[in-house]
Amino acid sequence: MVGVKQFDEDRAIDTVMRTFWTQGYEATSMADLAQATGVQRGSLYHAYGGKDALMLRALDRYAVEQGSAVKTAIEAATDLRGAIVAFLDAHVARMANPANPAGCLMCRTAMECMGEPPIAERVRAQFLRTEAALHDTFRRGLTAGSLPADVDARALARFFLGVSRGMAVLHQVYGVIEPVQEMARTALNALPEAGAECR
Repeated sequence: MVGVKQFDEDRAIDTVMRTFWTQGYEATSMADLAQATGVQRGSLYHAYGGKDALMLRALDRYAVEQGSAVKTAIEAATDLRGAIVAFLDAHVARMANPANPAGCLMCRTAMECMGEPPIAERVRAQFLRTEAALHDTFRRGLTAGSLPADVDARALARFFLGVSRGMAVLHQVYGVIEPVQEMARTALNALPEAGAECR
């Protein structure tokens, strides 16, 4: 029927997401997306409006699937250290899963597309959501006395955000999980403890 999608949209967007995640934005063409999804280019254009729109859909799907897993891990923890362990472990688990492409779609897109305003804004918004979740975690830690009183919660949130993104880049470049695990352990050891002074 005219005007009705003749394909499984949920499956198609998941495939689009994984294609961009594997190949990157620049290296992925509409022909690649058509081949990967099994949906004709014309149908993809008609349904979504082109490559940029599909990239935005892919980023939204990634944010829901991967970002929500990280947020849930943080919120399920009962103490500050447990929350940061859960945050780092969630990223390691994603990269250790052989069903996933290497690295992180958000990081890969950030490095390629910060000159593309709608795409760049979507990536920035996801980074800010993660930063906010970490910031809230560290502020609660300060209130509970789990951190030294002079800790800058915002700076610490940005540090661990940067660590998580660096882990993804290492995984993308090296293709193995061990350096990622080492980076996570080292970052955890840098978490300030109550009773110590920050310098």
